[in-house]
Amino acid sequence: MGAPLYASLLKRGEKKRNGHKGVSIARELKYNKNRFREHCLFLVYDQYREVFMDIKNLEKLPVKIQNVVVSFLNELESAYGEDLVSVFAYGSASRADYNAKTSDINIAVVLKDISLETLKKAVKGIRIAVKRKIAVPLFLTPEYIKKSLDTFPIEFITMKDSRCVLLGEDSLKGVEVEKEDLRRECEYQLKGKLIMVRQAYLEQVLTKKNLELLIKKTFKSLMPVFQGVLRMKFANPPSGKLEILTKLAKEFDIDMTSFIEVLRDKKTDGKIGDQDAENFLNDFLMKLRQLTEIVDTM
Repeated sequence: MGAPLYASLLKRGEKKRNGHKGVSIARELKYNKNRFREHCLFLVYDQYREVFMDIKNLEKLPVKIQNVVVSFLNELESAYGEDLVSVFAYGSASRADYNAKTSDINIAVVLKDISLETLKKAVKGIRIAVKRKIAVPLFLTPEYIKKSLDTFPIEFITMKDSRCVLLGEDSLKGVEVEKEDLRRECEYQLKGKLIMVRQAYLEQVLTKKNLELLIKKTFKSLMPVFQGVLRMKFANPPSGKLEILTKLAKEFDIDMTSFIEVLRDKKTDGKIGDQDAENFLNDFLMKLRQLTEIVDTM
């Protein structure tokens, strides 16, 4: 939505909601930014909902990102109209662990068909959205989803679990993955991470701080894989990071202390907890290798 229209809606909404002189939304902003944001969203999303497509489930997203998402949805609707099948948020933006400082807003866009010309229509809107913490969206088609479940079982089942449908139909409803496809990708991802970390250590001659960052980046990318490993035994594995690690330790009798230490470490000081990053890396890789061997025999 353009700024003039947005401002116009707010002005009209102020008159409609307040009905008397001397009441100012700007004054409300001065005293309570959160109330102001929610008030704006109520006016734009509820009273003037016909300006948009049929937006759903906006209230399930964190309040701080709702206005950003609404603006981007409007850009997508303007660009694609009836070719837009579905838009859904997934990942931390649709879960309780969203962190405004560290989390991106992950959005998937499902279109009837995708070509380079189709993608070009979204470039301008995406450039603006990226500046507002929306990650470059994942563009899909229904046919691609259907034919890729065996190739990306972790990705699709993780998206399904955390999805929040915002526009159109639920493109992941009924999506199921085969256990062997899931096991195969878990093994591939775990073994791939082992190779990647070893290569990075040898090629880049990393400083202790960069080693620490490598460990944390690797750990973050492993969490969906860890959950995928649990999914092979449980239909509804935990979604919280600590709960996933604790469950893995219990079910597979493996010491996950190293991974829990990475989860809890909030500093960037060349250490994980109290341990030097290089020494820590040795134990980290050892435990990762053990988990890889377990998955290989499942």
